[in-house]
Amino acid sequence: MQTLQQERAKHALKEVKALKDEKKEDGNKLTARASELPFMIHVNGLGQAAAFFKSKGDKDGYGRIYGLLSGWLTQPGRPFAGKADLMEAITQSDLNIYRMAQTEAMQYMDWVKKFANAYLKSEK
Repeated sequence: MQTLQQERAKHALKEVKALKDEKKEDGNKLTARASELPFMIHVNGLGQAAAFFKSKGDKDGYGRIYGLLSGWLTQPGRPFAGKADLMEAITQSDLNIYRMAQTEAMQYMDWVKKFANAYLKSEK
């Protein structure tokens, strides 16, 4: 049995390593996006930050980082479990679920940010 922190770290590490293996996008851009999202959630809230990242599409790693967060928050045992779309889940949830999801997003993205710095950042 693992703690929730270990589950977050395990999932984040798997996803970041998959991004590294794909080599489809610039690691420095992905690292920058992974660092930006927690700050944006803190300042603007989960809904606005997620909507901004989704609106950017696949450009400069926004879509990939949005996908990581969406995948984590919508899997079983998470605040938006069973929801197919993160934005719909955000707009249709009650305040308590939204707050839990926002807290969970911040804690998960902290791991993504750390692993992105460790595995994706390229020396230039």
